[in-house]
Amino acid sequence: MSYNRSAFVRYAFGASMALMLAACGDSSETGTTGGAKFDMPATELTAEQAAAEGTWGDIVYGDPNAPVTVVEYASLTCPHCATFSKEHFPEFKKKYIDTGKVKLLYRNFIMNRVDLMASAVARCGDMEVTQKLMSVFFARQYDWARSENPVDELASLARRVGISRTEFDKCVNNKEMHKHLMALTKTAVDDYQVNSTPSFFVNGERMDFTNFDDLDEKLTKAIGAN
Repeated sequence: MSYNRSAFVRYAFGASMALMLAACGDSSETGTTGGAKFDMPATELTAEQAAAEGTWGDIVYGDPNAPVTVVEYASLTCPHCATFSKEHFPEFKKKYIDTGKVKLLYRNFIMNRVDLMASAVARCGDMEVTQKLMSVFFARQYDWARSENPVDELASLARRVGISRTEFDKCVNNKEMHKHLMALTKTAVDDYQVNSTPSFFVNGERMDFTNFDDLDEKLTKAIGAN
């Protein structure tokens, strides 16, 4: 279960944001096969990012001291990512996150202009607000991602968690957050060979993911090894 796109940020990151986004397109590449092992530290933030409003770096679900770490790279416009969020994440959270066995680090993998807007808005508030927005955006993806006016659709959804239109517009146009999100995507491509979403790493090991049973099996083994 993966949604492939071109790793356009590899060559475009040094150019302007407009050029980077214009380079986004479909890809015939298949996802990297599982088994590769990576050192995957927490995303480092600059002093300015750490002091700024909004959620920067990893979106963290669960106990930071949990023995098993899952890193998920996903796109808010990826249908399979939405399926995981709606149909499988509640079970994953109940079984592994709420019990303190696993923490999940969500990292954006930007695919297109609409994805960039939605991701910037999702990181508008603190971690709790961000998690709520991520859930809402994935749950209603079909509506806003295919809308003739996705900005208004996203603004309407953001109001449900207390984001005013003024604040929404500010977040949509936050160029520093845009650069940060593109940097997360570039790191995924350059350092971890990510070229499809959703992509999962369990304690740094890339896994082939076709359904929740794959992740469930991998986590059972990882927890047993700790």
